[in-house]
Amino acid sequence: MNWPFYKFVTVRNPSSAAFFPKKSLGQNFLVNPHFQQKIIEACELRPEDVVLEIGPGKGVLTRPLADSVKKVLAIEKDNFLAPQLEEEFAGTNVTIEHADVLKYPFEPLPGPMKVVGNLPYNIATPIIEKVLAFRHKFPVFYMTVQLEYGDRIVAKPGSKKYGSLSCFVQYYADVQKLFNIPPSAFSPAPKVDSCFLSLHMRPKPVHPAHDEEFLFMLIRACFSQRRKTIRNSLAAVYGKEDTGKLLEKLKIDPRMRAEDLSLEDYVRLANQNASKLPF
Repeated sequence: MNWPFYKFVTVRNPSSAAFFPKKSLGQNFLVNPHFQQKIIEACELRPEDVVLEIGPGKGVLTRPLADSVKKVLAIEKDNFLAPQLEEEFAGTNVTIEHADVLKYPFEPLPGPMKVVGNLPYNIATPIIEKVLAFRHKFPVFYMTVQLEYGDRIVAKPGSKKYGSLSCFVQYYADVQKLFNIPPSAFSPAPKVDSCFLSLHMRPKPVHPAHDEEFLFMLIRACFSQRRKTIRNSLAAVYGKEDTGKLLEKLKIDPRMRAEDLSLEDYVRLANQNASKLPF
């Protein structure tokens, strides 16, 4: 769908011109109409959709989202912007919640809802963790994040960017990087590139772990010593002798390093001997 240019540049509330972005909230507002339109198109919106928008800011995505779907629930923490948005969208299909998304209760929300958000780097991980915890309500999460962070989420085994974050997100979701966004598309312009990702929640993990909490403890333990071989990393957990036997049984090369093991490998390791690990 091609959106009219004016939908992205109209300023409906002149008082918003007095607003100054807050570094403490990681505010970098998407001002480039081309990328605003690309994001809306990438979200594959339908008239029956309900959308949860995290950090609507000045509402440049809220407006076309509202024109495309049944309802939008937008959560904005900023004390200046939230009242402006409440005034602008009063009486529409948009509900503005003046709240911190990390403290906002997701339990009462109806599902399914698509999630769209421009995530501040300093709280991107806890936001993603919270959305994944309620993945039964949120079948897909579209997000703008810093490029380096996004590359870590989508990284595959063998990459230096592959790590515990990659494993955690990919365990629960099918992740894709859809496109990059240059600093010039934002105001104020960040010092680094950004990217737009999609996380489509898996009905169930491709390789289920018997104990997910233990699985991620094991993964973090290995990646905290990523320069060591997997044999040495696991020896601190299983003991040297048991580690050798376990790797031989699972046909995992003991000379490999943490970044060389697939998520399936970690699940196989965790499922073998979870009850014996001293966590």
